[in-house]
Amino acid sequence: MTKTALVFIANGSEEIEAVTTIDVLRRAEIEVDVVSIEKSGHDAVKCSRNVRVLPDKSLDDIKNTQYDVIVIPGGNDGSKAMANSSEVGQILTKHYQDGKIVAAICAGPRALLSHKIGVDHKHTITCYPSVRKEFTDGEPYKLDNPDNPVCHSRHTGKGDTEEKEHHLVTSQGPGTTMVFALKLIELLKGKDEATKVKDGLLV
Repeated sequence: MTKTALVFIANGSEEIEAVTTIDVLRRAEIEVDVVSIEKSGHDAVKCSRNVRVLPDKSLDDIKNTQYDVIVIPGGNDGSKAMANSSEVGQILTKHYQDGKIVAAICAGPRALLSHKIGVDHKHTITCYPSVRKEFTDGEPYKLDNPDNPVCHSRHTGKGDTEEKEHHLVTSQGPGTTMVFALKLIELLKGKDEATKVKDGLLV
């Protein structure tokens, strides 16, 4: 079965984190929808360094679609917009509760905190160094060792009929994006596929 990913973008998103993640996931033949959270959902988004990215879809287009992973890139203004969006919060909450992967990089974990994603499960996360001060270590998340570029935190709990896994994947910033994306490939398609893509990228 084909794996699917949603990458949110907004005005002020960090373009390296968004575009690199999109590119690397597609190299693993993961279907990626680039979704703008702006009101003009089909217009190009102006990222943090003035790179313009044209979305595939708007929030309205995907409100009833489920993905295997959702990605929140950083960027100061973009991450704040996602943290303030009730629509983004609803989509993140549903996917997390359904056992799908929720991933955020750089300042993106702000949206996890704002929308209370996994706060009852005491996940460990990482983020951009200057953003760490926005989190109180241990409440509601534990902060990972800053030497680790990517953090995958898994919580296993009982659902209504069976055990369910809940995943948060976080990373530190533009320079860790490729490792972040490769980790998502590993979780979605296995280590062999992640290694194949990694070797092709000469990482």
